[in-house]
Amino acid sequence: MPPQRVEATVPSWERVGEGARLAGMSREGFSRRFRKQHGVPPQLFRLSERLNEARRLLRAGEPVAAVAAEAGFSDQSHLGRCFRRAFGVTPGHYRRNLPPAP
Repeated sequence: MPPQRVEATVPSWERVGEGARLAGMSREGFSRRFRKQHGVPPQLFRLSERLNEARRLLRAGEPVAAVAAEAGFSDQSHLGRCFRRAFGVTPGHYRRNLPPAP
């Protein structure tokens, strides 16, 4: 599978099995190939994408609960746990400490 095929399917799948189906591969084969090409497992890649989307929404001034829902987390607590693990601060702390907009 060429690298561009995986990258083209990334935004359209939520689960590894779905990504594998879109790529025409087994789940295990897809995970191995994805990790080899991108350096991280597909689950971690998707989580990183969702966390980056959450940061973007927080910078836009969205409420934390709305950010959690829009970025695909099950609830605000789930976002908070993942966000703190990844960035070392809670989403609320991150939003409060953003520099003022010009």
